[in-house]
Amino acid sequence: MLLREYDVDSDAPRHLPSPGACIYCSAVGVPLTDEHVVPYAIGRDAIILDKSCCQVCQKIIQPYEQEVLKKQLGVFRAMVDAPTRRKRDRPTSVTLPFVEITAPGVMARDLGTRTIPLNEAPLILALWSSPPPRILGEAIDPAQADGKPWYFVEQKVADPILEEVAKESGCAAAGIALSPVNRLHYLRSLAKTAHAYVAAELGVSSFEPYLIDIILDRSDDMAEFVGDLSGVANLEGATAHSFKITLGEVPISVGLGQGLIAVFIQFWGDLGTPPHLIIVGRALIDLESYFKREKAA
Repeated sequence: MLLREYDVDSDAPRHLPSPGACIYCSAVGVPLTDEHVVPYAIGRDAIILDKSCCQVCQKIIQPYEQEVLKKQLGVFRAMVDAPTRRKRDRPTSVTLPFVEITAPGVMARDLGTRTIPLNEAPLILALWSSPPPRILGEAIDPAQADGKPWYFVEQKVADPILEEVAKESGCAAAGIALSPVNRLHYLRSLAKTAHAYVAAELGVSSFEPYLIDIILDRSDDMAEFVGDLSGVANLEGATAHSFKITLGEVPISVGLGQGLIAVFIQFWGDLGTPPHLIIVGRALIDLESYFKREKAA
């Protein structure tokens, strides 16, 4: 049951009115800033919730969000020409570390780094792949509970570079030493975006929020609410869009009230990226009726 699928590359920018309080800590009577529901560095001005984040919460959120956008995704974003406020600061080259490969998954020695012009380098995307959120009750292998890094490497561009590095180094095969992904920063950023999206679409009084402690860096228990959509590669099939966000409902047992509000997020889905599923909170409104009104509007 879907309310809205939002593709930042095709849908018109939207400004939504202020809720009159911070959507994260509920503070009122304090200065509030406009909130980019989808970070500007991914979606430009796709969805802006006016005057909805206090300065205290902004100072908590900004460091981990910028860590993801600038360090984890920075070079990839430059290569695909994702939005930026400082285009002059964009890198024109990338420095890649190489290692000798003696068997699948076995790195023998460091082969140093090479600096490659950005337009000649392979696309490399680093995300995180997780099991479904624990709150959904699916059986999860404890050894896989935290998930693992997920990487895409543009192999057709990387292979000639790797062959040249191996030849220079006198080894049979070379590989790129991929940078680690900060799981907590990445999943916390997903939680922040999902919560802001529901607050913008449904209103802050429409749900009991589950993610505030995660967003405000008071809890690291990501696995309870933030994970992936099990067994689904892409909710709506192939898309050329860079970012997709969808809101829906997960029914829960009779007697517990309304269902759980879930948000589906996927970056660059055509690359086979993990389809993230975030449980934002328990609905305090009749979502089925709400969806029907939206569809009829």
